[in-house]
Amino acid sequence: MIKSLTPFTKFLIFILTMVAALITNDTRFLGVLALIALTCFISAKLKFAKWLWILIILHLVITFSLDPDFGVSLYHYNISWIADLTLQKAIYLLNIFFKDVIILTFFQIFLMTSQPLEIAASLNYVGLPYRLSYTIGRLFGLSSRFNAAYTKLYKAAIAQNQKFSRFDAVRFLLKAKHDETLASRHFGKKQKRTWYQMRPISVRDKRAMWLAGFSVIISIILIVVNGGRLWNPFR
Repeated sequence: MIKSLTPFTKFLIFILTMVAALITNDTRFLGVLALIALTCFISAKLKFAKWLWILIILHLVITFSLDPDFGVSLYHYNISWIADLTLQKAIYLLNIFFKDVIILTFFQIFLMTSQPLEIAASLNYVGLPYRLSYTIGRLFGLSSRFNAAYTKLYKAAIAQNQKFSRFDAVRFLLKAKHDETLASRHFGKKQKRTWYQMRPISVRDKRAMWLAGFSVIISIILIVVNGGRLWNPFR
């Protein structure tokens, strides 16, 4: 289902869910939103990058190291748990973990299920200048384009009994940068364009956007209900 959505819808879902996750510290809501994010990720048959898990763990370790007693001052309770780690600090770190999972998961869904020029079309659609949108879109497809070019150049070098490394490929492609310049000469003065890759918004897209927007509304309601951004289970 998630793959059938337009890139613009997935980009908007990423922005809205990120906002919803950042403006609240309600562990219950963040846990549910993180579960929904991972469910969408798994249903799309995607694989979470290992370096992102390392980044999340590093974020948690740094947060704990900077102020181990922050959870106590935040929740106004001190329940010792494991060594210097209090239960309050563990809940605070859990909030950060949920936020990281929500943001990175929906960001990966947007990137990994969208074509580079579809990403460019989405960015231009929300108001980013045409040239910048096109450049960013091509950057996301840089790895696949380089691998394809390297494969062709490597096979050509082998056929001529020549050595060819990835460094040689980079040097060759940099020399051929004029091709990219020629391909960019169709740009006009206006910032908006009609994109061939931009699919029309369907009913499913609208429902998904409404659900993402509803997550922001819920997070705002929880601020009113909890009397602030924080949900304190020790009160």
